[in-house]
Amino acid sequence: MAESLPPVELLPPDISPWRDGGTGVDFVHVLDSGQPGPNVMVQALTHGNELCGALALGWLLQQVSQQGVRPLRGKLTLAFANVEAFARFDVADPHRARYVDEDINRVWGDDVLFGPRDSAELRRARALQPFVDAADLLLDIHSMGEPCRPIMVCGQADKNARYALELGVPA
Repeated sequence: MAESLPPVELLPPDISPWRDGGTGVDFVHVLDSGQPGPNVMVQALTHGNELCGALALGWLLQQVSQQGVRPLRGKLTLAFANVEAFARFDVADPHRARYVDEDINRVWGDDVLFGPRDSAELRRARALQPFVDAADLLLDIHSMGEPCRPIMVCGQADKNARYALELGVPA
C-alpha cells in the first residue's frame, strides 16, 4: 500500500512579469545559447489549476532575469500554456481553473488543431504549436489534485520510450 503523503497548499504565483518573452506569443520565452544543441521546451500551466509548474517556471525565469542564467548549448523554451484558465484560479474552487472551454491536452491531434473548431484552448495551442514542433525534448509539468507519488508519462513513441529508459524511468 502506498504511503500517505501530506497535503500541500500553494497559492498561485504572479506570472504577470513573464508576459512578454520577446517571442511574439505572450508567456513564451526562448533562450538561445547561440551554440548548436538541442531545443528543450519546459511548459507549465497546461491546466490552469496546476500550480507546481508555474512556481518552478517562475523561479527559473527569475534566475534568467536576475542572474543571467542561460543554456550553454541549444535553446531553452519556457512557456506558460493555459494562462486564460489560470487567470480564473480561485483557491476556494481550484478545479474551475483547469480549463476554460476544453482540456488543452485533447486538442493536439492534427484533425483538431488544424480543423475548423474554436475554443480558448485551441487558440492557445495554435499559438504554442510552432514552439512545440520545434522542440527536440519537451517537459510538460503537471500537478496532481490528490496526494500521490511523482510519475512520468512518456507516451508510446519509440523516441519517448528510449528517453525514459535513459533517464531510468521506470527503474
